[in-house]
Amino acid sequence: MSSIRKAAFLILVALLYLFSRGVGDHGLLDPIEGINASVALNMVGRRNPLAPLVGNLPYLGKAMGFWWFSSVSLLLFGWLEFSVRFWSVVGGLGMSAASWFIARRMNGERASNYAAVMTGTSLLTYVASQVASPHALYACCVTAALAAIVEGVQDRRFFLLLHVSATLAFIVYGPMGVILPWLSLLLYAYVADQARLFLKAFFYWRGLLATVLLGGGYLFLLYFKNPTLLALMKYNPPASAFSSVSSTLLFLSAGFFPWMGLLPESLRRALPRNWNFILPHEKRNALLLIWVAVFLFFGISSRDAFLLAAPLPALASLCASSLADAVEKNDTRFFQRAMAVEILLFVPFLFLEMPWLYYRHSSYLRNTLMSVIPWMGFCFLFLFAGWYYAKTHQPRKLMLHLSLTALLSLLPLAGVFDLLAETASVRDVGLYLRNTLGQGDVLVQYVMNRPSLYFYTARESLLIRSPLIPGVMEQKALNDSFLNRTWEKTDRVFMIVERHQEIANPLPQEVYNIHDTREMTVLSNRRD
Repeated sequence: MSSIRKAAFLILVALLYLFSRGVGDHGLLDPIEGINASVALNMVGRRNPLAPLVGNLPYLGKAMGFWWFSSVSLLLFGWLEFSVRFWSVVGGLGMSAASWFIARRMNGERASNYAAVMTGTSLLTYVASQVASPHALYACCVTAALAAIVEGVQDRRFFLLLHVSATLAFIVYGPMGVILPWLSLLLYAYVADQARLFLKAFFYWRGLLATVLLGGGYLFLLYFKNPTLLALMKYNPPASAFSSVSSTLLFLSAGFFPWMGLLPESLRRALPRNWNFILPHEKRNALLLIWVAVFLFFGISSRDAFLLAAPLPALASLCASSLADAVEKNDTRFFQRAMAVEILLFVPFLFLEMPWLYYRHSSYLRNTLMSVIPWMGFCFLFLFAGWYYAKTHQPRKLMLHLSLTALLSLLPLAGVFDLLAETASVRDVGLYLRNTLGQGDVLVQYVMNRPSLYFYTARESLLIRSPLIPGVMEQKALNDSFLNRTWEKTDRVFMIVERHQEIANPLPQEVYNIHDTREMTVLSNRRD
């Protein structure tokens, strides 16, 4: 086995460890994880895989395939956080693997290793792979479709993978999963005068048969069993929690961190000299650029920041090809310019954007400093190593040390999720209530709405003065008078209150504090 293939194997093992490390150790982060976990648990517990429900309430979502996959992992691994995050981890690893195949076809094995590392260590890829949502698996499917296009130029049998991957992206996320890959290929065929490539791919009979069987079977299943879900195909699901970032382009650059300094120079080199006449060696770069533009536009227009993970493998493949070419030619100017841009982008990111995020979300992020500070230390090491090896004209050592530093920087990021979960999740409370709740007991959330509570207890809860979760239908935020009546007339009530939250109206009977966590308290009208 060559040294480059050994490096590819080590990269795979390292990413497998870093992506799967700790995903089952911390509680669910609301709201997106709680919703997806609760829907999957409902499908398993009620044996109704065609009704997306959070508790007894319908959910306006179209990620049926992701919930089916999550249901399978729940059956295999049990009622655990790891089960509902398992397919996100698989999606993150799949994105890295697909980018490896794309770069290998474009510029050899050295570029493929660079692409896998850049995809796997990009901030947005890692975050998406750690959260129970369909985004990482969707990005994996569409990136596999891109790899099939790149490989299909030489071997048309890969067009079967293109059809299957695009259809799976449709089942996992929605119609855009199948539309965008074919739209990207169609635009490329028009720009590069490659109409035969599009026709060969689209009308490849084995692929068409797979699309009809998978996609058509899925649609017929919905039509006959739950036609309401077909109407939801046009519904835009609630945006992820990260869509509040003001500039999505800035978010994309931050999502590609710490490799963002390499983007401008790599994109400049990848641009065809003349879009009216694209040279043969420029065609793969043109395909990737069109792919990035299409998926970037969809991610921005959908206002779902996690969707920006979909174009990252294509960006990584473009950068990796430029990097491999610069390393082979010992082009130190490329790396010097790239590291100069890295410094210009890096310093504002750490000293302006990071403090702003902490100021804006101080109550949510204040407990994560113990892991964020070590991660920032690795970021400074990344910057210093890049500057030093670019200055001393050692591009091979530069890429080796930057890759190692980027991989090691993921270690403290896993701790960020642990610390976030201490603040955001109801895991400790939920596990306590799972063993305590009786048949006639009532569960109340006071001024909070955590869908993950259903995942932990499999019990519907009353919402008192609570915010409503977008997409969950028939929610009712009741008032304090209803709480008082419930408290007085029900045999046993469990009420979950955040520690800093005061109850507006005095409760009519004695109140017993029966369980405490760092952030939440469980109150009851009975001591036992």
